[in-house]
Amino acid sequence: MNKNINKSIRTGILVFAGLLVSYACSDTWDEHYDANLATGNVVDATIYQQLKSEGLTDFVEILDATGYDALLNESQLVTVFAPVNGSFNKDSLLQEISNGHKDLVITRFVKNHIARYNFSSNTTKQDVMLLNQKKTTLTNGVVGVDSVRAKTVNTVCNNGILHVMSSELLFHPNIYELLETDPDIDSMYAIIKYYDDDSLDVNRSVYRGVDGDGNRIYVDSVMIKANRLLQRLDSYIYREDSDYLVIAPRKEAYNERYNLVKDYFNFNIHEDDRDSLQQYYSNYFTLNTLFYNRNANIYSDDSLVTTTYSRWDPEHNVFYKPFEEGGLLASDRYYDKVTCSNGIVYKTDSFPTSIYDAFFHEIKLEAENTGNINMEEDEKSQPYYTKNIGDPVVITDNIHPGISEHAYLDIRPKTSSVQPYVAFNIPNTLSGEYDVYLVTVPLKYGRNLQSEADSTKAYQFRVNMFYRTNKATDSNSQWPKTRNEVLKNPADPAGKEQNFQSNPEKVDSIFLGTLKFTESYYRTNKAGVMIQIQSYVSTKETATFSRRMLIDRLILRPHGMPVKTDDDSPIVVPVNEE
Repeated sequence: MNKNINKSIRTGILVFAGLLVSYACSDTWDEHYDANLATGNVVDATIYQQLKSEGLTDFVEILDATGYDALLNESQLVTVFAPVNGSFNKDSLLQEISNGHKDLVITRFVKNHIARYNFSSNTTKQDVMLLNQKKTTLTNGVVGVDSVRAKTVNTVCNNGILHVMSSELLFHPNIYELLETDPDIDSMYAIIKYYDDDSLDVNRSVYRGVDGDGNRIYVDSVMIKANRLLQRLDSYIYREDSDYLVIAPRKEAYNERYNLVKDYFNFNIHEDDRDSLQQYYSNYFTLNTLFYNRNANIYSDDSLVTTTYSRWDPEHNVFYKPFEEGGLLASDRYYDKVTCSNGIVYKTDSFPTSIYDAFFHEIKLEAENTGNINMEEDEKSQPYYTKNIGDPVVITDNIHPGISEHAYLDIRPKTSSVQPYVAFNIPNTLSGEYDVYLVTVPLKYGRNLQSEADSTKAYQFRVNMFYRTNKATDSNSQWPKTRNEVLKNPADPAGKEQNFQSNPEKVDSIFLGTLKFTESYYRTNKAGVMIQIQSYVSTKETATFSRRMLIDRLILRPHGMPVKTDDDSPIVVPVNEE
């Protein structure tokens, strides 16, 4: 009699505790349970002891090998979904542990069968958070989307509730976990893993005692997942409450792209942390067009934006008509679609985006923006604005629509004998090839012309290139001009002409040549190249050419970038503009 009373009291305490700490816990049974589901049973044992008592030796052996026997043998309230013997590959799991992958077995198997607090099975569908943060459901002895049925349910133990399942609960990986274990795409994981910055969640972890050095002995370690690179990409693919679309090129395609990207970030040998910078940007720009937050792409049939998309830079990281022929996710790209617990992974044999999509972008320098203009003066000449004031000339839309930003730089000599110049410091150059264009504005659009004849004159100029070949020792020091060259006009078939001429009738994009830079200065707070545009008009030529020049902008366009003129890809194509 006393034993039965004690059982009843213990059952009441466990149920009450479960109601306090669990958002979905009940010990009430429904009359319409299936015949093969046993009614609630109260035992005077821990869950671990009960597992051994019921002969669930396969599961017990894995618990012993991973150290989780301790958790199920103490006072922590837990719910266990224990698979029966022979329903999972015990030997394979033990081999993984022997091979040094115990943490993997704990996450993907042990924690996939345990939840904190009490979850009784009843007719009400309950959401259950497992120890590995996976979400599952429990209804009438059926668990999860895979509908794994219980053989017995609701065995109330001293430290929680035991449900014996007819088979194991399948582990559904999130995207991060799929990358980790899929040999097709583990090159992607290897790069991401390097930037892991996980930490122990002391408040949620369970420890019992300390070792000889005074360190806590944890029986259940809960880690706070963090990854510096994924945070920079705004892609939290390790979070179960996320919903991402990830394109994962297979190993050969991925490695090929990484090695290609790396060549574009060959920093100057004097640059601090040169190798670290190359590694970081190579990793980042190999990955940056592969992640898409589905919650942020509600119009995905029309366009997809990457997780690195910015409305301040609308030309990049956006892909239109992704599911149509030739689109980012078109069926002709031979994708294998894998559904994960927090999104979808598309495995593919080829990289889906180009280097021009990812990082090798146009560099456009507006001449009227003097932040990138070398304004060093000498006694005879200087570049300066119209009316000799600090404001650019503003051109209205309806008069000269071909002028970018509707403004330009007016370069005039102080005296009639001076050859004025303007020098552009070029930031963020990569170690690659660029097609360089200078956009000029005809004098007839200028102000305060000396005479009517001036409006018909073209500009004649030369282009001087200066390359940074050493590290400046002082922020105020002169631009290091240790290597320079005068560009040849590519329009000259003989390849000897050094003079360039503008079109006096219209806004004109002048091709200055294709330049190959051997060093990258991406985001280094310094320019690796300076391009100087200098008037080159002899006294005899002043009747034909003007030493005054109106400069709209300078464009460095990646060599080989496909020319697109459709509305969906607003790349500026540097051609003659009316």
